[in-house]
Amino acid sequence: MAELTRKERQRADHRRIILEAAEAVFAQKGFHEATVQEIAERAEFSVGYLYNLFRNKTDICAELVDMRAAELVADVEERLQHHADCTGKVRAAIAGKVDFFRRNQRFFLIFARLRPEDRAEAPSILTDVCRRRYREYIARLREVFAEGIRSGVFIDADPLVLVLCMEGMTNAAIAHWVASEGAEDGVAEPEVLQKVFFRGILA
Repeated sequence: MAELTRKERQRADHRRIILEAAEAVFAQKGFHEATVQEIAERAEFSVGYLYNLFRNKTDICAELVDMRAAELVADVEERLQHHADCTGKVRAAIAGKVDFFRRNQRFFLIFARLRPEDRAEAPSILTDVCRRRYREYIARLREVFAEGIRSGVFIDADPLVLVLCMEGMTNAAIAHWVASEGAEDGVAEPEVLQKVFFRGILA
C-alpha cells in the first residue's frame, strides 16, 4: 500500500476530528436536531470546508457509524485471538463489547435517541460496508459457539440463538447503563454478565 502524502494525512485527520465532533453533537441533540453548522463549530472548521469533505449530515453519520463499527469488530477480534478455548472467547467478546461502549457511550446515545421519524434515515446511515461488518461479527461469534457445541462445552442449540442471547443481554445492559449516565454501574459489569450468561439465574 502506497504511503499517504502529508496532504492526505492531514485530510484524514480533519475527517476524524469532524466525525468525533459530530458524535458529540448527535449524542447531545439527536440526529434530527443536530445541524451541520453545530458540527462545524465544534470541530473548529468552516461549514464550507466540512462540505468539502462530506456531502451532508447523513454522510457524516454514516462514516461515523462505519468508523466505530470497525473499531468494535477489531477490538473484539483482537480479544478473541488471546484465547484458545471457546469459553474464554465468549467471555472476551462480552468484556470487549461492554468496554467498547463504556469508552464510547456517546456513540451508543446516538441510536438510543433516534426518534421514530429519524429511523427512516437508518438505511442511509447503515451503509453496506457497516452491514457487512455486522454480519461478519455475528458469523465470527457463531463460529465460537459452534466450536463450543461440538466440543460438548455448550448446550446443543442453534449457535445463532446463543449469539443473539448474548447480544440481547449485553445491548440491554449497556443501554440501561448509558441511560442512567453511569449511576447504575453494576448493570454493565462484564464479570456479572458473564456469570449470568454462563450459569443462568437459578441459585
